[in-house]
Amino acid sequence: MVLRVDSLSKHYGKLKAVNGISFSVDEGEIFALLGPNGAGKTSTIKCILGLRKPSGGKISLRGRAAYLPEEKQLYENLRIWKMIKLASWYTQDFAEKKAIKLAEDFGLNSREKISNLSHGMKTLLYLALVLAQDADIYIFDEPTWGLDPLMRSKVLDMIKELSFQQKSVLYTSHILPEVEKVAQKVAIMNKGKILEMGELDDIKEKYVAVVTGKGEKMKDGWLYKETESEKVYVVKREDRPDGEAATFEMIFEALVKGREDV
Repeated sequence: MVLRVDSLSKHYGKLKAVNGISFSVDEGEIFALLGPNGAGKTSTIKCILGLRKPSGGKISLRGRAAYLPEEKQLYENLRIWKMIKLASWYTQDFAEKKAIKLAEDFGLNSREKISNLSHGMKTLLYLALVLAQDADIYIFDEPTWGLDPLMRSKVLDMIKELSFQQKSVLYTSHILPEVEKVAQKVAIMNKGKILEMGELDDIKEKYVAVVTGKGEKMKDGWLYKETESEKVYVVKREDRPDGEAATFEMIFEALVKGREDV
């Protein structure tokens, strides 16, 4: 086990951004922490990295962590090659030549000034800096935001490769199809709490979709969609074994919405 989070809480005044969550990430595992904006994902990551002081709970992190933040802030006045050189001076276990090679592979011109880069290009430069580090766990907060489909696929392959090298990955993304491509284990989070967690395939097997009439209400289900004539619920398979297969996107959206009577 590389990372263990036990009953972690983080409060900002009366706001409970993280409310007693627990999970772990094993060696070689890609773990996706999912949820809408404001769910508590970034606060959780910052507590793990020591960038925020937890209000409660315990965090155990074995080894070194490399971090790609949601906000890809770099020194705008520097050129790419200088940014890489600066990172080599201040970052432990950093391979400067690897960072240069990654930047080139991403199609970046090392002479280009960072202020001239698009959002997606800044993400790629930051990825080059993070992937050039030799860490035990790589923490990616929205690593493909702003990338075109081809480059997104390339980055996802690189993240999967980390797992093959027995490196651990903690990963957040709003793009659920890409999560399904790389993650082995997921946790669905909302309003500071974890609603569901487990192996991705097990979660998809755990729930089914059930269609009811407009006026019906399922106490044991989560409403996914409502039309003029019917409702579509996500329900645990054990409660409705006759239900149809539910996609992960349906499960995620329904659980985040919550039950109708809550």
